Amino acid sequence: MIFKQLSACFILWAFLCNTAVAAAYFEFKNSIGMGAAYQSINADLRSSVGALPEVSVDLDDLGMDREDWSWALEGRWRFKPKWMLVGLAYQFEHDGARAISRDFNFEGKEFQAGTFLNTEISINTYIVDLMYQVYDSERAEVLVGGGVHAIDFDVSMSGAAFIGDQERQSARGSSELLAPLPNFRVQGFYAINQNWGAAVALGWLSADYDGYDGSFSYLHPRIAYAFAEHWSITAGYQYVKIDVTHQESNNRESAFDMNFNGPTIFMSYRF
Repeated sequence: MIFKQLSACFILWAFLCNTAVAAAYFEFKNSIGMGAAYQSINADLRSSVGALPEVSVDLDDLGMDREDWSWALEGRWRFKPKWMLVGLAYQFEHDGARAISRDFNFEGKEFQAGTFLNTEISINTYIVDLMYQVYDSERAEVLVGGGVHAIDFDVSMSGAAFIGDQERQSARGSSELLAPLPNFRVQGFYAINQNWGAAVALGWLSADYDGYDGSFSYLHPRIAYAFAEHWSITAGYQYVKIDVTHQESNNRESAFDMNFNGPTIFMSYRF
C-alpha cells in the first residue's frame, strides 16, 4: 500500500513538473533574434541563347569559394493563443574573381578563355507568414501557415580581357528576380525542460514570376537553450535548395541549381 501511494505521488509530482517545465518554456510568446549561417555552397549555372552552345559553369569555374557566411533576422508575434505572425529576413552575398580557362556564355554574353571574370551572387529573402496552431500539448506545438515573400535574386558576371594595359573586350551578363510571391511553412516546437527546447521549420517559396519558374525550399532543425530569463541561443543546421529557370524569350533561357547547407547560430530576446 505504501509503495502504491509513493508511486502515485511520484507520478503526480512528475506531471506537475512537466507542466511547469512546459509552462516555463512557452511563457514567452514573442521573440526577435539575429543569427548567422556558415554554409557550404554548390551551384551550377546554365545559360543558352540562340545558336550559342549551352555550357554549364560551377563555382570552381567562377573562382568562388564553396563556403561562406550569411546573415538573418527572425521575429515572431503571438497575437492570439493559436495565431502567430512570423517575419524572416535572410541575406546571402558571394563574389569571386578569376581568369577563366574555358569559353562559355551567360545571358547572351560570351566569355572567352583568358578573360578575367568577376562574378556576384546575391540572394536576399524577406518573408512574412501567418501561422495557425494545429496541435498543442503541455510540451509541444505544431503550426502551419503561409504568406508572402520577396526574393531579391541577382546573378551577374562581368569580364574583360587585356593586351598589356589595353582592354581588348568586355562583357556583362546578369539575371535578376525581385517580386512578392506566395510561400508555405510548417514549424514545430518541443520543450525538453525549462531551459532546453527543440524546433524545426520546413518551408517552400515560389519563384514563379515574369519568365521565372521554380522554387526555394528549406529545412532547419534547431536546439535552443535559455541561458537567462529573456535570452536564448539556438544552434542548428540549415538545408536550402534553389531550382530556378529564367525564360527571357523563346531562344534565351538561364537555369540556376544551387544548394546551401551548414550550421546556424541565433541569439534571441524573448518577451
